[in-house]
Amino acid sequence: MLRSLALASAVALCAFAAASQTPPPPLAVGVLPVKLVMKHIVNPAAELYWKAGGEVDTAEGETKRAPTADDDARWTAAVNAAAQLEEAGNLLMMSGRARDNDKWLKYASDLNAAGAMAMKAAIARDPKATDDAGSALYNACFECHAKYIPRPANSLYKHYNEPDSDFKPPK
Repeated sequence: MLRSLALASAVALCAFAAASQTPPPPLAVGVLPVKLVMKHIVNPAAELYWKAGGEVDTAEGETKRAPTADDDARWTAAVNAAAQLEEAGNLLMMSGRARDNDKWLKYASDLNAAGAMAMKAAIARDPKATDDAGSALYNACFECHAKYIPRPANSLYKHYNEPDSDFKPPK
């Protein structure tokens, strides 16, 4: 009986050791290509967040877009959009989506950081911080698009790396 117990223990120990050496499952492969991540996640979230801050200049003058302190629905929408943008930075850094390990990862990380800044600002219901975070989001998007979105030679939108361009985005 002691021998059977020892044999059963040894078998269980070997099975446990083998199971613990099983490699973890591979990381999930992105289902959506980058263009669809942009179309269905980043762009709608950015547009929604930008509606929560800043101002619009028209012929009639400047119109502030920040929600009032008691506008729970608009602040909640801004928080939700900021969370989507923060996480979208991570989605864009995933293997299979990242275009390179240099600028692409920097720009995706900038989007992630701007999303975190935006979320903090919207949770605090701080119009000035919300506007600043909206600018950081804009800059993250602009810099990435300047590098990775092909434009026609006669486009008003200039890339940094075009030899005939001295255009730089506003800071």
